[in-house]
Amino acid sequence: MIYDIREYGALPGITALQTSAIQRALDDCAAAGGGTVLVPPGLFCSGSLRLRSHTTLCLENGATLRGPETMDGYLRYPFAWTLYDCTTPLLYAIAAQDVRICGAGCIDCNGRAFANTSKLCYGALDELPAELHGDIHYAMPGRNERPNRLLFFHSCEHVELSGVTLADAPTWTAVFHNSSHLRIRDLRIENDLRIPNSDGIHCCGCRDVVVSGCFFTCGDDCIALTSISDPALQTENVLISDCIFRSASSALRFGFEAGKVRNVQVRTCIVRDSNRGIAIFADCGGLVENIAVDGVTMDTRIYAGPWWGKGEPLVIFAANGGVIRGVSLRNAVLRAENSIVVASDGVGVVEDVELRDVRLELSYGRRRPYFGGRIDLAPNPSLPAPDASRHIPWLWTSGLNAPPAVRDVIARRAAGEKYPFAIAAM
Repeated sequence: MIYDIREYGALPGITALQTSAIQRALDDCAAAGGGTVLVPPGLFCSGSLRLRSHTTLCLENGATLRGPETMDGYLRYPFAWTLYDCTTPLLYAIAAQDVRICGAGCIDCNGRAFANTSKLCYGALDELPAELHGDIHYAMPGRNERPNRLLFFHSCEHVELSGVTLADAPTWTAVFHNSSHLRIRDLRIENDLRIPNSDGIHCCGCRDVVVSGCFFTCGDDCIALTSISDPALQTENVLISDCIFRSASSALRFGFEAGKVRNVQVRTCIVRDSNRGIAIFADCGGLVENIAVDGVTMDTRIYAGPWWGKGEPLVIFAANGGVIRGVSLRNAVLRAENSIVVASDGVGVVEDVELRDVRLELSYGRRRPYFGGRIDLAPNPSLPAPDASRHIPWLWTSGLNAPPAVRDVIARRAAGEKYPFAIAAM
């Protein structure tokens, strides 16, 4: 059955929030056992809305659902973790099953309302050429003073996002916590590259996830797989395929702090004009294992400003007892302004990493004199880059007990001998 929000009194084209009318349509749909709530063409402004089991929210072509311009219209849901006191979503579902958001319309998260676009967050702008200022992010209010987790799914099963555009998030766009059987396809996430923390999709302790045919532009990680909100959980069994990414941080991030991530496949994806391609991190006893990346094309460059990452196509780093193992990058074409990094702090463990049939083209960019002098391992301490002004090594390692075959490759390249960029059994 179809529940048109106009029949519940929702009015398009005005700034007044239509939260009550739209929520009544959602509630009636759920109470009847399920169906489709329709958002017709037009602009509808709304505060936080709850989705329940067996409900589809369909945004027709030309429909826009826009979030409030202030925090007043947002629910303060009592789900917190280290960086946030609570969760303030635009759309959310708790312990729900069979939830779908679809259509050709747009969910506008209204991040520009919270950005100070006249102020840039870099303390030494006078030291940079004016043409580099366009990379630097806008000043934003504190994390608890802007909406976060704009689409939030907590302990849900069988969730689908398809077709719609998610735009202009002020922080993390779509977040799934302790949820399973997630299908995300043909989605567009179009955030402002100059709004920090505007991650695309973040899966925290989730299982059985497929992301396919999606397009991302994000001022932070496009897809992050972690268990950041509950280290006791793990994210596992994930397939990411046929997606295009652009990020001021990392296109793909696997692992963070003590998080646990395992069994991830990435196939035939494109990373364009991004600050970093793939970041794999384990810290404080975290674990990342069985990551297979095949058939990717990446173009990475240094972004001016205080972003994590410095133009690396791939960074693998374990610290403080974290473990990373079973990582492969195959059939890849990489164009980058910085090295591949595979390292540990000597306490973390990195093992069983394979680079096979990898073509890497390195180049110097105009941002390197200002930001290329360190190996960026943020949030861990960075390290000085060797001879950064004249030489970019294709592979930078530290703290590893490399196998003899890899030690031989590194020694031969250090002696000036030409050697293929594709090596295996690292």
